Amino acid sequence: MAQKLTVLFVEDDPGIRSILPDLLSDDEFTAIIADNGYAAMRILTERHVDLLFTDIVMPGIGGVELAQEAMLMCPGLRVIFFTGHYAEVDHAEKIAPLLHKPIRPYEIEIAIRMAFAEPPPTAH
Repeated sequence: MAQKLTVLFVEDDPGIRSILPDLLSDDEFTAIIADNGYAAMRILTERHVDLLFTDIVMPGIGGVELAQEAMLMCPGLRVIFFTGHYAEVDHAEKIAPLLHKPIRPYEIEIAIRMAFAEPPPTAH
């Protein structure tokens, strides 16, 4: 990864949200944080994002709906889901990779590197 990539983290839990940016190397990534799907959609209309890293279960727009809309708005956007709600994963796994909470820092790094090792996805 030669250029600095922008990762948008979407998480409604303030405790988890506060630690996510610290898990990425400042040399390789710019981290943006949104606390819900509506804020994430606003960010996606205002600036370029390379990767959407989103919780699945959130009030308002959930992660799966957010990802589907975001992939239509931003062709080539890569997506990674994470969740602590295992009943919500069936449809999500058809769209993008899924990590289960609690997430270990190395899992985030591996998932991000794998997301950029493959060609960009197309919207479903």
